[in-house]
Amino acid sequence: MATRAMISIAKREEGVSFSEEPNQTIVDIYSHWDGYPEGLGVKLASYLDGYHIVNGLGREGDKLFNGLGCMAASIIAELKDGPGNVYIEDKNRPHTWIDYEYYVWGDDHKGIWISIFSNDECIFVGKPEMLLEKYDTN
Repeated sequence: MATRAMISIAKREEGVSFSEEPNQTIVDIYSHWDGYPEGLGVKLASYLDGYHIVNGLGREGDKLFNGLGCMAASIIAELKDGPGNVYIEDKNRPHTWIDYEYYVWGDDHKGIWISIFSNDECIFVGKPEMLLEKYDTN
């Protein structure tokens, strides 16, 4: 059986806690398989760990995203390995029975944070390396 998850990219908002759902998201990414924190969560955190969001590009070899749109596109490219499983969510036909909701928060020159919700309850808030410490069993 599938463990469905939604990954939403959100701009850090003044006055909104990472343990709350954001008021607005930039893009929502549906993942059909392995959406649990030890699967998709670890994959997402492993990819994001060490990256920074900037406005403009730096030196070659730096682990940078040129804004949130760049980060969102890069996450999709990292997760998508063929037909099926990973989709950009259609707001007019949303998926149902989502087991886990991931919010990846960021903004220019601010750290990347991840929140995980299950059954409308926040079960994790932290930076990618903190998620790896908690859920990576390897």
